[in-house]
Amino acid sequence: MKKLFVFVGDGGSGKTTLIAELTKRHPDKFRKVVSCTSRSPRTNEVDGVDYHFLHATYFVNNSELVLVKQTDKGDYYGTRKVDLRADIHNPLLTLRFAGISKLVDLGLNNVVIVCISITENLKIERMRGRGDTEAMIVQRLKYDDEDRTGVNWERLEIIELQATDPLAGKVEQIIKACQ
Repeated sequence: MKKLFVFVGDGGSGKTTLIAELTKRHPDKFRKVVSCTSRSPRTNEVDGVDYHFLHATYFVNNSELVLVKQTDKGDYYGTRKVDLRADIHNPLLTLRFAGISKLVDLGLNNVVIVCISITENLKIERMRGRGDTEAMIVQRLKYDDEDRTGVNWERLEIIELQATDPLAGKVEQIIKACQ
């Protein structure tokens, strides 16, 4: 039976890199869930690859979307229900910590949480490396701290990884969880 792998971790922890590596090495086993957003694309982001960039009205009362959230800036994020199905491939979804509770409430089976931890210094270094401004970094650090509260981990299958773990080792741990 296929599993829905949900990747959580602070900004810069390597969630996107690990998902890209899994889909590159094992396209027959994994597919990235492309979430939807109403925000503008960042430099080098591609519609349909990084996100589905949609108008804000798409998110209002749309029963086809789950895990919908509006940020303080007014941008929406959400995931299409159909994209969470684990039929042919194991879906790979990136979520904020706060989204885990909402996911559990959906009653989905075979969910595996992949939690990637990162030190604050490495997080800042990686955010700077991808071009985040100092203001963006400060905001993200504050948001990451607030985001972790209220998650009930007890009923979840969890794979714990470190941002500094070798990429190949992280891939192998995910592969083992598929068996």
